[in-house]
Amino acid sequence: MPLQTTVIGSYPKPKELKMPDWFKINDQYDPTVYGKYCDQFTSSAELDKEVKSAMEQVIAEQIEDGVDIITDGEINRESYVFHFGRHLDGFDFKEPILKKYRNGALTAHLPRIVDKIEQRNNSDWAAIEWKTAQEMSCVPVKYTIPGPMTIIGSAHNDHYVDVNELSEDLVKVVNKQIRGLVNAGCRHIQLDEPLLVRNPDIAMRYGIDHASKCFEGVGLGVTKTVHLCCGYPCYLDQKDYKKADPHVYFQLAERIDNAGFDAISIEDAHRHNDLSLLQLFKKSTIVFGAIKIADSRIETMEEIRDRLQEALRHIPADRLIVSPDCGLAHLPHDVMRQKVTNMVRAAKSLP
Repeated sequence: MPLQTTVIGSYPKPKELKMPDWFKINDQYDPTVYGKYCDQFTSSAELDKEVKSAMEQVIAEQIEDGVDIITDGEINRESYVFHFGRHLDGFDFKEPILKKYRNGALTAHLPRIVDKIEQRNNSDWAAIEWKTAQEMSCVPVKYTIPGPMTIIGSAHNDHYVDVNELSEDLVKVVNKQIRGLVNAGCRHIQLDEPLLVRNPDIAMRYGIDHASKCFEGVGLGVTKTVHLCCGYPCYLDQKDYKKADPHVYFQLAERIDNAGFDAISIEDAHRHNDLSLLQLFKKSTIVFGAIKIADSRIETMEEIRDRLQEALRHIPADRLIVSPDCGLAHLPHDVMRQKVTNMVRAAKSLP
């Protein structure tokens, strides 16, 4: 059997979709712009129609390119974190605060946490989004959802004295949506928690445990993935953006491997790992980043294949899935498609 392929989350938004996009204006991005965008539509149905058209295009491309487990491209999200926060009580998007975040790598207007975080209503809105995408696809659609640490890292806390308590409240609302996804039939769910790698001390104290609790009540038959990239660039071809210490993967590996996840998603293309890392994962499947997500140079099929062959010296083929390092939304459309095509070709040529 050839190696399986997946994508991590975001895709470039089609030009026809005029939704504000964090990837296009991430430096000092202001989430109030999204509210103004939504206000121009006479009804939610009109907005949904525009989003669905873009989603259909992105889903069709992934299937055409041969990706085994796709996503909806996060097409309906201005930002994968803000999108989740807009469904919760306790977040204020009307008066955001300008501050540095992502370990000082970026400045933006962040929503404020002004009250206890709670589910706004009893809606399984994530399940509704997944079903919409899955109905467009003949292959499995994976749903991606931000984890507690990552949500906290992209907001300004004006309410909680104890950040651990804030994280616990976020676990409850994330778990509610994940259970709804499972009940709706979703079998591939990815929790995005790159903050575990950027803040390993918190990860070891409670972050990994809280990420695991997000999947509480999820039984067999559902692939539970946690995504751990080391840092995201601010723009295409940025060379010097801040990354987590590569040794943190080694520091967290055993704990994460025993936390109850089925798959651990790591990056390797932008900065190669010491591949002995893979041997530390005794239980988990590794989703292995094989193409750079903000470099306009297109990796050849041969160089991707060579790196995958090196990885297979350290982990069995049935526990290796091939993916990009992270979301692809920074890439020009034609570059993105060629990268994904080469990735799929390399994966299908192995083991």
